[in-house]
Amino acid sequence: MTAMQTGAARATVTEMPEASLARARRFVDERHLTPDTWAAMREWYAAEPGRPFVVRGFLRPEWAQAMHSAMRDLPVWSRCATVYTNARDSAEIQEEEWEGNPNRAARHFVARPLGEALQNGTVPDAHRRTLEQFLAFCVLTDTLRDWISAGVGFPLEPRTSVELAAYRAGDRIRRHQDLFPGRVMAVNFYLDADHEPGTGGRLGFRNEAGHDELVEPYFNTLSMIPVREECWHWVEPYAGTGTGRYTVSIGQHLLGRPHQVRWEETQ
Repeated sequence: MTAMQTGAARATVTEMPEASLARARRFVDERHLTPDTWAAMREWYAAEPGRPFVVRGFLRPEWAQAMHSAMRDLPVWSRCATVYTNARDSAEIQEEEWEGNPNRAARHFVARPLGEALQNGTVPDAHRRTLEQFLAFCVLTDTLRDWISAGVGFPLEPRTSVELAAYRAGDRIRRHQDLFPGRVMAVNFYLDADHEPGTGGRLGFRNEAGHDELVEPYFNTLSMIPVREECWHWVEPYAGTGTGRYTVSIGQHLLGRPHQVRWEETQ
């Protein structure tokens, strides 16, 4: 994301703890570990109406490529079709029942049971190490949370939700809000090195003013969107060849606020 910064905005940026910054340098391109990035993030989160925050080339190239390879070769992709049971929650149904259901929510591949596969030797060692280290960076330690907090200016809850997803032709996520207690933003890593623009699968975001914005899932891009009562988001139908749009999605919650812990692979 490119944004004009003011001196006042830079002055409000909180620095990352040194331990987290050192860990982040293993994964994050150095261009995005700067006061300018955090100042841009501070302006983004405070802005009304809201909009997506998009960072191209977020990961160091070797990590982005390693994650693409690991996700492409995962042996535990399974189909997941869900329908909304109320304004916030969804339940899984048989895929053949999904297309005609008026309450359909999402349909795509999810990696499950991922934790078991990483422990029982199902995933090849090189990919297992890549996935374990990446999940430690973005979920199991405070590294990614501290990077976000350095920009937005408030701490995030260590417990969160994470989903590894992939798409084939026709897969999508319909418009929804994710208004779980304490959730303040959704974070997505796009990790399909073979992605071609124009093949669908864009993230859609509608803000408080009713304006729609679409985010192309370019390889090695990070997107963040605010979770607010007046905002909606979705994934438009994917139209690529074969399986693609490999994505790691993470829900972030405000520290100290109660919320539901949802490991999406269990759905």
